[in-house]
Amino acid sequence: MRLLVILCVLALGFAGSAEAQRSMAKGLTSVELQSVGKRDRIARVQFPDGTRGERFILKAGDCPRVTGDCNADRERVEFFEGGRAPQPVGSEVWLAWSVMVDPSAPARPRTSMILGQFHQRGTSGPVILFQVIDGRYEIKMTDPYRLDDDPMNPIPDFRNIGLRPYSAMRGGWTRVMVNARWSRGEDGFIQVWLDGQPAWRYDGPTVNANDPVYFKYGVYRSFVSKCGGPCPDFVAYYRDVRRGKSRERVE
Repeated sequence: MRLLVILCVLALGFAGSAEAQRSMAKGLTSVELQSVGKRDRIARVQFPDGTRGERFILKAGDCPRVTGDCNADRERVEFFEGGRAPQPVGSEVWLAWSVMVDPSAPARPRTSMILGQFHQRGTSGPVILFQVIDGRYEIKMTDPYRLDDDPMNPIPDFRNIGLRPYSAMRGGWTRVMVNARWSRGEDGFIQVWLDGQPAWRYDGPTVNANDPVYFKYGVYRSFVSKCGGPCPDFVAYYRDVRRGKSRERVE
């Protein structure tokens, strides 16, 4: 369903820098924000249908010092599960979110735009990314048999699964639901639903190290030098971000 994007920006409900913004996600613990600390980069918003969510704005030069992105050709404004990651290897997770791209965003981004990701602690890197690339929203799965510990020279993708045209996300909601078991053995699996319909299933090892997994959402882009100058603003909205113990808890 396509919407007029914003009805109003709600009171942020905090004092101080944007780093203090609290996530609206349900079921995630110790959620922290990676941003450059400018107040306009994230806000709580209300949509024309009365539902509420979060708006993320990524601008050129938004590379938080703590992430090292400025030296790694990357920019971001993302919430992430900090502290003790609640998804150890051997555990099973259900997690879902709805995402929409503002119609003002580039019709064909020149960089990879990450809109949701599962990442491991330490040097293990991402497990699966949900990225906009080559005109589509896709799943990018890291090779579970090889350690991907150099972000400037990533190893070849293990799987790339198209979910939907990127054009359908500009002004329209996409609901993603993931059920996964993080394992280095054959008992691992990843299942993904799109708008309630099965979209992809993988069975086998899902992680390449014993580090716990955590979830991130917001806007993150890599290899920004491909823009040939300052990258344009990119605005995305999220609502109903939920983690639970069953499908019923996150739908």
